[in-house]
Amino acid sequence: MKRWMIGCWLLVAAATLQAQERFETGQRAPRLTIECLDGGTFRTGAKGHVVLLSFWATWCGPCMKELAEVPERILRRFEGEDFRFLAVAVNEPRVTVEKKAKQLEERGLRFPIGLDPYGRIGERTGDGRLPQLVLIDRRGIVRLHEIGYTPERLAEVAERIKALLKE
Repeated sequence: MKRWMIGCWLLVAAATLQAQERFETGQRAPRLTIECLDGGTFRTGAKGHVVLLSFWATWCGPCMKELAEVPERILRRFEGEDFRFLAVAVNEPRVTVEKKAKQLEERGLRFPIGLDPYGRIGERTGDGRLPQLVLIDRRGIVRLHEIGYTPERLAEVAERIKALLKE
């Protein structure tokens, strides 16, 4: 009987912990270390920077459209600011992401890429649809979590980044 109760308690505790580790607007971003394609690491949940995460996949057409706009509409605009960007490739092996990154670079599109080959980080978005953007403020609070692509979206996100950098 005691084992059963302990097992139930552990399941409830694990579910609660997992729910707290999601990227939810208004909540603290989970502290994660993400392996990057260039061999470095990227940490979420750290204070001091405004952070934009883009969850994508190489096969996702809307993801590719959005990522093609990121260098001009986001990265160049906030170059030299206290801003960090990471495009997190979800559920794909390194070799597939490397191939796509090379194709993007040949088109002049360069940005930092994170790897989530097993979808563990992507699970924290609470939704499997792509693309997704998560904007985190300097205090580590998720200020925006949006799903899908529209041509206007990055302009709106850029304005939010601008406002957060002034806070």
